[in-house]
Amino acid sequence: FWLPRAELRDHISQLPTTPDAGSFHPSILPLCTSSMPGKNSAETSPRRSRESKIDTDSISQKKSILNRDFQNEIGSRHKRISTTLSKLVGEDGIGSRGQKIKLAFENIQVSMMGQQILKGISGEAKPGQVLSIMGPSGSGKTTLLNALAGRQALSGGRISLNGHGYHKGMKRHIAYVLQDEVFFGVMTVRQVMYFTAYIRLPDSMSDAEKESRADKIMMLLGIDRCADSIVGTMFQRGISGGERKRLNIGVQLITWPSMILLDEPTSGLDSSTAYDVILLTRELAKLGCTIVCTVHQPSSALFQLFDKLLVLARGQTFYQGEAQNVVKHMEAIGFVCPTNFNPGDFVLELAKSDAALKTCLALPDKTRGNVVDSLQAITNPRNPSHASFMSQNLQQTEGKQSQEMLTIKLESAPTVEELHAHNADGKEGKKFTDSSQENSEVEDESWDNTFVTSWWTQFKALHSRAMIVKQSDTFDTYSMTQIAAVGIIVALIWFQTDKEVSSIQDNFGLIFFIAIFWTFFPMFNAVSTFPAERAVLLRERAQGSYRLSAYYCAKMAAEMPLNWIMPSLFIIFVYWMTNINDDVETFFGFWFMMVLNVELAVSIGMLISAAEVNTKRALVVLSILVLGSMLFGGFYINLDNIPVWLRWLQWLSFVKYTFGALITIAYSDIDFTCDSVSVSSEFDSCQPGGDGTVTGGDILESRGIDDLMIVYAMVVLAAAIVVKFATYFTLFYRYKPKSPTTA
Repeated sequence: FWLPRAELRDHISQLPTTPDAGSFHPSILPLCTSSMPGKNSAETSPRRSRESKIDTDSISQKKSILNRDFQNEIGSRHKRISTTLSKLVGEDGIGSRGQKIKLAFENIQVSMMGQQILKGISGEAKPGQVLSIMGPSGSGKTTLLNALAGRQALSGGRISLNGHGYHKGMKRHIAYVLQDEVFFGVMTVRQVMYFTAYIRLPDSMSDAEKESRADKIMMLLGIDRCADSIVGTMFQRGISGGERKRLNIGVQLITWPSMILLDEPTSGLDSSTAYDVILLTRELAKLGCTIVCTVHQPSSALFQLFDKLLVLARGQTFYQGEAQNVVKHMEAIGFVCPTNFNPGDFVLELAKSDAALKTCLALPDKTRGNVVDSLQAITNPRNPSHASFMSQNLQQTEGKQSQEMLTIKLESAPTVEELHAHNADGKEGKKFTDSSQENSEVEDESWDNTFVTSWWTQFKALHSRAMIVKQSDTFDTYSMTQIAAVGIIVALIWFQTDKEVSSIQDNFGLIFFIAIFWTFFPMFNAVSTFPAERAVLLRERAQGSYRLSAYYCAKMAAEMPLNWIMPSLFIIFVYWMTNINDDVETFFGFWFMMVLNVELAVSIGMLISAAEVNTKRALVVLSILVLGSMLFGGFYINLDNIPVWLRWLQWLSFVKYTFGALITIAYSDIDFTCDSVSVSSEFDSCQPGGDGTVTGGDILESRGIDDLMIVYAMVVLAAAIVVKFATYFTLFYRYKPKSPTTA
């Protein structure tokens, strides 16, 4: 039906304005009214235009508000990072008493396996600056960072801190964030952070204050949401790779170090989180910290946060200077960055280009980061080689317009005054040799080389961590299943063995199996579980976190009781199920001897694992040791039949002492009955006229076993103590932190 236009408009205007089902929204009114025929339809066009313009302005206004809210949210997040960090550092300052470190390295050379990895790298990093090291894969970034951290021997060059050589007291104020950090996977994020706070923050702070700082750092890095999740192991799922990376940074920020070295801290992070991490390091730099980091492929936003830039290519310096000048530098020598192209990607592409390498590496070291010096080196007639390199490069990249492009770029290059205005000191191209020889503001003696925590504080924290780690290993489902299965099988095979002469050999076999099983199992378990702990020990010792004696004593105190749980349960079950001996006193003696044997086995496993880094080789050595101990113990051959020149090895057989003590304990107070009376019986009691009872002493004498139970037990105990001391000294000398000296 048709209504007059005015009446229809009035009718629609009276409808509900909410776009519910069956109703019209006011925004369709112009469409409805404009489609109505009539002589005054042209009069509605201005109204429709005005209403459309109002809708467009409203949408634009909403978009502007949303964009402003988004920008405010980002700004507030960044401001929160800066404010929180400033409050956290507080009066303590960066490092010990606010001390700062100026790093300088000159002509760094590193060779490995006959191949030169670094070829004369020089540079410096000052407090308040972020030095970023970039380069393609295999260019030597991580090797250089390892050398600066003192974890890589040098074949040439020198490293100075505050104008002096490496000082031991500085290591507690230098943090090195590895690319793939190692943690105890069974610990939660909160436990890792709390342990680091307990062990590395001074005793003047209470435990509550230490925990508060750890909580604030977790909140700052955004890992507070996963604080109660385990880090994760090969068999247990834990936190994500990005959260693990941030945890890696967090444990190093606990002490507010004076210098932080980060190996690819943004790898595995999304762009937003990576930006926050680099922003955090920049804020630390503003507070006086020296930051050196390697970055594989930074985004354009990340690139803007860098102060100094060192680009490596094939182990050599490709660029060195202000990060914001790298594009101008490359344009000055003929390599133009395309519009809207990431500067970081542009530099990496050039670092892989043969033409760019040939041009840049031909320039003197001091001109590889200064646009003016580069231009002078190129255009100086005294350097025809540089000009020829440039000419050749321009012909390859620009063709016929190469000379014109060079002229344009030379004319548009910044002047000396502009560079000096951009750079406060105007000395980008200055050799770092001079800076490394300047007098330090802080003398070496001001760096205290003492631990900030007492031995007892370290012991308590290390003991707590060792308990957590060992409990997870002891009560592991697979290990418990293995022990339970073996115990059930043994109980079924030797169930309630009769005390008859014909069963003597069966009892010998049972005791021998128990001795061998509880020698192999704890020994191989120690070798297989210690490598992960060894990696953590290396990192923490390099940082000077605690005394080795505190670590080792805490580890022994925590693990000893837990080492006894499974053997004790096994012995309680098997001993009574197989009827080894009904005497309770004999049972406790048997159990005590097994505990000593387990401690000796664990100690030997740790010693071999500490002495041999390669786990596969350690297992081979362990197998040879155990099998040799069994062979020379006289279990498979009469000792008199062993060659004289090898017979002395029987006294080194730890299995011989354990088995001898167990047999002596089990047979010391027991009698066996004769199955039958025979003239050929080896026991007089079982021959005609005998009483039909064979004592345990008669059995030991017939087997050539001396009743030296106490002597054997003392030998095993003494051996365990000696091996534990040997393990400590092996750890002390083999994993001693090294200084970055020339090899």
